[in-house]
Amino acid sequence: MGIYKMAVSTLTTLLVVIGIAGFSLNVAADSEKQDATAANVPHLASDSAKQHVVTFIRDRDYACTQCHKDTKDALFGAHADAIHAQTGREVGCVDCHSNVGENHRDGATQVTKFAPSQSVAGTQKIAADPLWIKKQNETCTNCHEPDDLREANWTHDVHALDLSCASCHNIHPTIDPMKGITQSSKIKMCVDCHADQTKAKATK
Repeated sequence: MGIYKMAVSTLTTLLVVIGIAGFSLNVAADSEKQDATAANVPHLASDSAKQHVVTFIRDRDYACTQCHKDTKDALFGAHADAIHAQTGREVGCVDCHSNVGENHRDGATQVTKFAPSQSVAGTQKIAADPLWIKKQNETCTNCHEPDDLREANWTHDVHALDLSCASCHNIHPTIDPMKGITQSSKIKMCVDCHADQTKAKATK
C-alpha cells in the first residue's frame, strides 16, 4: 500500500509541475505577442519613441514644368507671393490655367489660356468669342473681387465682358504694364484701341 501511495503522490506532483510549466510558457508566449503588437502600433510604443509624421510634398505644377521649363520660375510680380483666396496656398500654374488633362498635347482644350482679346474686331486684332473672354476673366475674378476692381478703376466694370484682362495686364509679369502707369498713358491706350475699332468699321 505504501508503494501505491508513493506512486500516486509522485504522479500528482509530476502533473502539477507539468501544468505550472505549461501555464508559464503560455503566459510568456502571450507576452511576446503583445510586445510585438505594441511595437507595430505607434501609440502603444514606449514613451521614448517619436511618432512619425507624414508630410506631402507633391508638386501640383510638376506636369506643367516638365515641358514649360522656361516658365518654371516665371511667376513674378504680385502673383509670386500671392496666396490663393480659396485654397490658402501659394498660387501655382493649375490655379489659373486649370489642370493639364490627358490630351494636353492635342490642343490643350482643358487648359485656360490668356491672351489679348476683344469682342469687337479692330484692324490689328480679330474679334474673339465673348465666352472665351468671359472664361479668361472669370479666372482672374475668382481672386480679384469685382467690387475691388471697380473701385480701383471704372474701366474694369465697362470692359468685363468685351475685353480680356490680358489685353492690358501681363499674366506673368516682371513688371505689370498697368502698375504705376500715368493717366495720359491710360488715355492713349483707350484712344488707340477704340480708334482701331473705328477704322475697322469704316473699311467694311
